[in-house]
Amino acid sequence: MKHIHKIIIGAAGLVSATTLFAENAVVLESFEQNIDAVALGDWGGGRIPDGVTLKQYTKSGTDDPNVTQGNKSLQVDLSVAEWWVHDFKITLSEDASNKVRQAAKSTDVARYIFRYDIIFPAGTAWMNNAVYFGSNNDQLESNNGKRTMSLALDLISGFPDEGQIVIRFADNFDATEDPFVGPLTVYVDNLRLVDTYAAGAKPVTYVLQSFEDSKDPTGGAQDFTGWGGTPRTTYSQYTRTSPDDFHVSEGTHALKVDYANAGTWHADFTLPLNNTKLAEILKLDSPPEERPTAAQLERYTLRFDVAYPDRADDWTAGWMNTSYHTLATAFPFSQVRRDRVSGERQTMSLTLDQLTWQDTAEVKPVLMFIANGAWGPTGTTVYYDNFRLIDTGNVAITAPAPKITGVQYDAKTRTITLRWDSAAGKTYAVDYTQALGSWPTVMASGVQGVQGTTTYNGSVPSATSGFFRIRLTN
Repeated sequence: MKHIHKIIIGAAGLVSATTLFAENAVVLESFEQNIDAVALGDWGGGRIPDGVTLKQYTKSGTDDPNVTQGNKSLQVDLSVAEWWVHDFKITLSEDASNKVRQAAKSTDVARYIFRYDIIFPAGTAWMNNAVYFGSNNDQLESNNGKRTMSLALDLISGFPDEGQIVIRFADNFDATEDPFVGPLTVYVDNLRLVDTYAAGAKPVTYVLQSFEDSKDPTGGAQDFTGWGGTPRTTYSQYTRTSPDDFHVSEGTHALKVDYANAGTWHADFTLPLNNTKLAEILKLDSPPEERPTAAQLERYTLRFDVAYPDRADDWTAGWMNTSYHTLATAFPFSQVRRDRVSGERQTMSLTLDQLTWQDTAEVKPVLMFIANGAWGPTGTTVYYDNFRLIDTGNVAITAPAPKITGVQYDAKTRTITLRWDSAAGKTYAVDYTQALGSWPTVMASGVQGVQGTTTYNGSVPSATSGFFRIRLTN
């Protein structure tokens, strides 16, 4: 057997950036001059108009938590206790609206994020603030303090083709004051457009879990009973029924979760994500000082898809909320099923700098899933798929040529071992031909490179002689 080491140098690949970057943001509105962009809500509700007061707030000192950018913020006083009310709206300037519109048209995955800060008041058992922004109407959860809402613009449509963009806000709370006199005060600040890409970056997506493994069809999903309550969920591997089956977004399978009984808030189940790229990045087994900082985690976006059921004729499943928890902290916001007749798929998207993770259990990281909805006593079904991590901080550099450094051939078994210089984050192919001039046989594709040396083992086609080459494919 004769071997030729022919090196094909491909395009520049992707490796992890060694430099870190802070939030790269353009401020769209921070209420520094006035609050002329703010008005009372006009979709009705018992707090409008006399139960909502809008003011410009001035920072009282350098440590004032109610201002997150500049010296001013928006103060919203709520003095009537009622369920969901569209309390106020903010109209972005023409310039800010155009920036959002252009960012939303970008085809760069997970690149642009619309963010703003809300400082929730004390004195509530719970409080939610929903935002209506283009096609989005998810809600921010209170933790009696600052929360940051992040909305990935590549997942949002419905912005007007021209003119100013209006953002509507609705509030819902349970005050601990009884009887309620109020007001409860919410502060809003620093509406901004964030670019998560490092200079020269191209995104790399790592699939964490897509429920394709026949030996572990449900990915380790199991009941969560740590907060009490009776388990109401069962789990199975769902198989795609057609190419356009919206329940599956990666591969051919998804996690099917059947909910028994009527809908109400309940912490239902957990999903382990150990032995994944997420675990590798978070380093939860390392001492805290060796783990990445929040600034270092800005470049990573965690996403997964949720497929909600059809709405019944009696409006069962007309709405549904799904929330998530790391067992250390709740996700900053919840998804809200849109009020559509047919089922729909939505994507949860959050950068890792917004989360802390439980680090004391043996298995980590872990996600916990919570649901609440208008489904009837016979229950409902929700599907989860394509848990993935998107690295938007990888920058392109020239890749080293895949130089072959070792060849071993076993004539008895007709197996060959090839070793070549490689780089992490690259993929390679092994080609074979009996005669130089063309390479008709691809022995292996998508071989994941490691830093240093990558090894390939394979069977040699039945022939008296032949040639191999290693080819860089990204």
